[in-house]
Amino acid sequence: MKIDQKYGFVLLRVALSLVFLWFGINQLYSPSSWLGFVPSFLGAFAAPKLFVLLNGCVEVILGMLLLFGFYVRWVSLILGIHLIGISFSLGYSAIAVRDFGLSMATISLFFFEPDKFCLELIDKKDSEEK
Repeated sequence: MKIDQKYGFVLLRVALSLVFLWFGINQLYSPSSWLGFVPSFLGAFAAPKLFVLLNGCVEVILGMLLLFGFYVRWVSLILGIHLIGISFSLGYSAIAVRDFGLSMATISLFFFEPDKFCLELIDKKDSEEK
């Protein structure tokens, strides 16, 4: 039985995008629930609730781009680096270790070519045909 590796990439891309969308949407709907995760040094710049809302917006936008397959390589790199920052800000804990593993999985998407289900490729095919 031959296993087609391209479906593994699609599954990884979609699953990770859903993780970022879930967290981003939850931060937008209930920012006060996430205030405990905002590093204290950020409070010197603006209200912690503002950072939660901005982070939620960024995660929803980038999660949608990743889900639909636009700029997958760069979006995954940005999200992976973002998640590394979050995991290090949490210190050594189970949540930080989990987030670090998710960040490595997200960054791994950077090293793949976009899959055939990415809208980025469909858009390129349409423009090449014209």
